[in-house]
Amino acid sequence: MADAPAVLLAGGGTAGHVNPLLAVADELRRRHPGARLSVLGTAEGLEARLVPEHGYPLAVVPRVPLPRRPTADWFRLPGRLRAAVAAAESAIDAIGAQVVVGFGGYVATPAYLAARRRGVPVVVHEQNARPGLANRLGARGAAAVAVTFPGTPLPGAQVTGLPLRRPVQDLVHARATDPVGTRRAAAAVLGLDPDAPTLLVTGGSLGAVSVNRAVSGAAADLLATGAQVLHLTGRGKDAEVRAAVAAVPGAERYHVLEYLTAMEHALAVADVVVARAGAGTVCELAALGIPAVYVPLPVGNGEQRLNAAPVVAAGGGVLVDDAELTPDWVRAHLPVLLATGDAGEARLRMGAAAAGVGVRDGAARVAALVEAQLRGHVPGGVAGGSPAGDATPVVGTTQDPVTGAVPPATGPAVPHPGTRGAVALADLGRVHLVGVGGAGMSAIAPLLAARGLAVSGSDAHDGPALAGLRAAGVHVHVGHDAAHVEDVDSLVVSSAVRASNPEVVRARARGLPVLHRSEALASLMAGRDAVAVAGAHGKTTTSAMIATALLHAGADPAFAIGGVVRSAGGTLGGARHGDGPFVAEADESDGSFLAYEPLVAVVTNVEPDHLDHYGSREAFEDAFVHFAGRIRPGGLLVACGDDPGASRLVARVGAELRGRDVDVVTYGVGQGVDVHVGASRPTDDGRWEVVLTPTDGEAVTLHLRVPGAHNALDAAAAWCVLRRLGVAPAAAAAGLDDFAGTGRRFEDRGTVAGVRVVDDYAHHPTEVAALLTAARQVAGEGRVVALFQPHLYSRTRTFATEFGTAFDLADVVVVTDVYAAREDPAPGVTGGLVADAVPTPGKARFVPDRVAAAHAVAELARAGDLVLTVGAGDVTELGAVVLAALEQRGARGRDEGAATGGTAADGALP
Repeated sequence: MADAPAVLLAGGGTAGHVNPLLAVADELRRRHPGARLSVLGTAEGLEARLVPEHGYPLAVVPRVPLPRRPTADWFRLPGRLRAAVAAAESAIDAIGAQVVVGFGGYVATPAYLAARRRGVPVVVHEQNARPGLANRLGARGAAAVAVTFPGTPLPGAQVTGLPLRRPVQDLVHARATDPVGTRRAAAAVLGLDPDAPTLLVTGGSLGAVSVNRAVSGAAADLLATGAQVLHLTGRGKDAEVRAAVAAVPGAERYHVLEYLTAMEHALAVADVVVARAGAGTVCELAALGIPAVYVPLPVGNGEQRLNAAPVVAAGGGVLVDDAELTPDWVRAHLPVLLATGDAGEARLRMGAAAAGVGVRDGAARVAALVEAQLRGHVPGGVAGGSPAGDATPVVGTTQDPVTGAVPPATGPAVPHPGTRGAVALADLGRVHLVGVGGAGMSAIAPLLAARGLAVSGSDAHDGPALAGLRAAGVHVHVGHDAAHVEDVDSLVVSSAVRASNPEVVRARARGLPVLHRSEALASLMAGRDAVAVAGAHGKTTTSAMIATALLHAGADPAFAIGGVVRSAGGTLGGARHGDGPFVAEADESDGSFLAYEPLVAVVTNVEPDHLDHYGSREAFEDAFVHFAGRIRPGGLLVACGDDPGASRLVARVGAELRGRDVDVVTYGVGQGVDVHVGASRPTDDGRWEVVLTPTDGEAVTLHLRVPGAHNALDAAAAWCVLRRLGVAPAAAAAGLDDFAGTGRRFEDRGTVAGVRVVDDYAHHPTEVAALLTAARQVAGEGRVVALFQPHLYSRTRTFATEFGTAFDLADVVVVTDVYAAREDPAPGVTGGLVADAVPTPGKARFVPDRVAAAHAVAELARAGDLVLTVGAGDVTELGAVVLAALEQRGARGRDEGAATGGTAADGALP
């Protein structure tokens, strides 16, 4: 027990202080079952009841309010404070605390002073956007300062989000794994209809008379939508609401309660919420992806308005002043969010936007900061590990915003595997994947499970891929912890996972094999007729086309693709287990595609990219030579004859491959190719007609569901592969007609007021040019408006001029700042380089903040425009922001039209 970590947590008075404290304590206890944890609190506050109920000892200190103005309490303060500090010192000594964690409130100041006297490091967590006095004092000299909201003015602040109450954490998980069952169970408890849209109204435990009167006064309009209302009035405030709704048609669907202890039941059924904007409320609703109308308290220091600001800016909520919340306001704004069918899309978009900024693992992030202070005291623990988060770095590190991995000086967890042979699946044993929620890893994990292996995985945050992994039999952990690999036999990582990851560190200490993702994929492909698709761009779409057409032909393919594959019959996902050919997207970015020995290899292009890894164009092209050299005898190389790099590849390896009985087939729109690709032409049924003419057979006509010359080229490559795999030419064409696209490849996100929003993964100049050329065909007479987020500082610096030229194909361009991914910031490299490189004056502007950029695009858009969100980073989340801003703009126009006697059409965008 002497070596077990010891932590004193201080905070109390209100639920806003106590709930985050208990969430962090629970997380520390989960990570370190033998830890000595104690809570410092008062005998009067909420902690006096809740802390013992959670099983933690409570050390009591006198309540010491800090006067903000001269009163008689000024003269009592020194004596009170001395007594409180002495009590806090005793609490530190009693457990030998190695860290003190403060959450604000009356007990925090004595705890901070006592820790300073004892030389114990302090970690501060501030709940609100505007910090309290105790934490403003405690942050001075604290070892780490965690805040819930960006922009909180504390020195050294790191955004960790709010540690969520355990019931809310459980609800987040339950909604991800069984949303329908979770909703129905909660509705049964509350006596609600699980199928009706539900408005939750709450002013907190004390209630809010202004909120109660505004919502109940509009009850008839709310209930006319077919929705139901769950109204929590506050104790003693229910009679007025009951009287107001008693005679309203549908009053049986207006449910009134004074208070609800188990709020998780209400949150499980809520589709829209009207509430105050306390930090806990805002963070819980965002974590659950529930759209809300926030009504900040009209008194105080304005912190509630600041709390809601990030969610509102993202399009996940609406902010209305208490004085402006009237029955008329409710009638004008809430029914559209409660409607069903197409009209209910606004609610869904707002929910997605809220979830995009919600933090679901705040407790894990704060616990990681505490563990960093325990370094040297926690043998075998995860000291030095990173917070299990998705956005904010650990102190002194650069955390990958996608994987949560923290880069050490020694680089990635494993180098690329080069030409090592595939490991037999049986030798993997119980396998654990680090960063399992990533696009590539989430495709491999279910395939390993389908082959009979015991599979687990971890990811920095609970993203959308994890629910599907759980359903596939993968045991998923949220957050990285050395304990996750104690009972596994092998580890699988991607290049984004760093060697300092606590699971990697522990696996190496145990002597476990640590495999690159590509090696695990090579093991799955071994002994199969495998197809590996490589190229700087186009590989996801080409792989998905091949897989879809094979499935259409009844070939029972297996595939692992870094994107969601969609066919005319529905979504196929990114992975499938089958007994037929195995189709894999082969990543050349780090050289890992050299792990494969395919029967068929596709090279869509060899255009220089990833020079941060390869160093030069020559080295990049040499890697493709090695890739082609790994094709099995009797196989096939399919290469694009239009691409200079791919043409050079064929010239270099063609003779050697044919000498090993490997065929080479080229395709393209130019002359001298083996399969000529005709122009992509729109048809009356909304498809795109493409004629393929092979030199050795009859021409075939494709009727693709995806637009553009680039998709026509990808389809030609897929058709060449399908022929080699034994699919008849006509059947291959029919199968390609069944392909409906992949996630983030010209993916429709919605249309508001005549403005269509489409998301695309294009992040290389050639991809951007191809995308905009296709978009021009789709937009017709409308304008093409592009919102671009550059991906990687190295790529932005290298290709800024080329990006500028490509974006000149659009009518309007807004560029946001660089998505860093695995890189550290580079001095002088911003999205402004791209905006400045667009040749046409005035066409492009640089708006560094991504959300502000989305709002700028919404203001620029007009009816008939096609808006594109473009890039490989989190720009994909901004489509919802643009749509929500367009919706709000249209609502303003309708309101103005109504005020001036106009019609609803007056609210349309110009």
